[in-house]
Amino acid sequence: MGKLPALARAYVAGVIALGGVLLVVSMPLLFRSPGLFVALLALSSLTSAFKINLPLPGSGSTMSVSYTVDFAALLLLGPADTMLIAAASAWSQCSFRIKERNPAYRTLFSMASLVVTVFLAGLVYSRLGGVHPPAITSSRGLLDLPVPIIGATATYYLANTVLVALAVALSTRQAFVKLWTETFLESAPNYCAGALVAALGAVLVNGRYYLIVPLAAAPLYLSYRAYRMYIDHLQDERRHDKEISGMYLATIEALALAIDAKDQTTHTHIRRVQVYAVGLARALGMSEKEIQGVTTAALLHDIGKLAVPEHILSKPGALTPEEFKKIRIHPQVGAEIIEHVPFPYPVAPLILNHHERWDGKGYPLHQGRRDPARRTHPERGRFLRRPDDRPAVPPRDVARGGGQHAGAGGRQGARPGTRAPVSRDSPCADAGGEDG
Repeated sequence: MGKLPALARAYVAGVIALGGVLLVVSMPLLFRSPGLFVALLALSSLTSAFKINLPLPGSGSTMSVSYTVDFAALLLLGPADTMLIAAASAWSQCSFRIKERNPAYRTLFSMASLVVTVFLAGLVYSRLGGVHPPAITSSRGLLDLPVPIIGATATYYLANTVLVALAVALSTRQAFVKLWTETFLESAPNYCAGALVAALGAVLVNGRYYLIVPLAAAPLYLSYRAYRMYIDHLQDERRHDKEISGMYLATIEALALAIDAKDQTTHTHIRRVQVYAVGLARALGMSEKEIQGVTTAALLHDIGKLAVPEHILSKPGALTPEEFKKIRIHPQVGAEIIEHVPFPYPVAPLILNHHERWDGKGYPLHQGRRDPARRTHPERGRFLRRPDDRPAVPPRDVARGGGQHAGAGGRQGARPGTRAPVSRDSPCADAGGEDG
């Protein structure tokens, strides 16, 4: 658990502690119907093998049909016995038929989150007038039964999915609402179908219609197969998108290298910019989507040099003020070229600001830390400045009027008061070249 962010560690530990307390408190209320408890415990552990891997990279989250058995146990036995059944089911789900062994904290969190979920669902069920076990003794009883079951179903669904989604969001630094809606919202019909089957099975068991109970499993299996097909299709689409994205990035990289080859004085500059910029982005804890934007911007940040005459880029002598003025337009031109490309992450602002300075003496917008009203994203664009402490032209004399940028080296990579991940004493620091 040490690899998790501090907030995620605190949250996971809190849920585990709460689940343990609820289990301990419920001990005196256990085993009021030992035979039914053992049967439901075995059935829940068995059905936990029928699980679906949720499309949450790096989380290892799964969903199984044991939820239906757990919900039936809640209706038949009450929350105390069901919390123990659900915890055993979660342990089985995390321990068997898995591709790789789950860390202990993940298994404990899965168990505890289900204990908390069962407790909350049982509390709502009782407050809405539900009884254990549910029985239909009259037409009045038939009308009163749906309200507590619907309330318990909604509570179970929300508590279970929110607890898991919040853990994943904190662990991976993703937006909670977006993650929940994209991953767990589609499972709502599956929860409703499972609750309906569980309620029907509980009523049949209470009425001792044991031979009819297996027939209730048919709609549950169909719901499980339908949801599994949906998840498989979703994973295939994401795999295809990832492959297309890889090809897209390879094309961008080829274009960037072609630009790099045009300017012989900054050879391999783009590679160095990419390595350092992505390293800085990761060190600052940016999201994967933002890091993808930095990666792409690092490759394309000098695309505006296509508008700079080649004789200026490769000129061995001093540049005139007019020539240096043409050099200084390449961030603006690059941003204008890229802003029409529908990237799923910000790229153009980073390209526009990659020559800005904290003191406002950069270009093309002269934005700085002390001028927030005029800033777009200069602080992120400066990620692209750190690899090279020297100006956008070769280390040579610049004619008077163009020397403003020549003294900009050495301090543009790190924000005042912060420490860059790579120091000047590092061997990597000597890999710098001309700043693009």
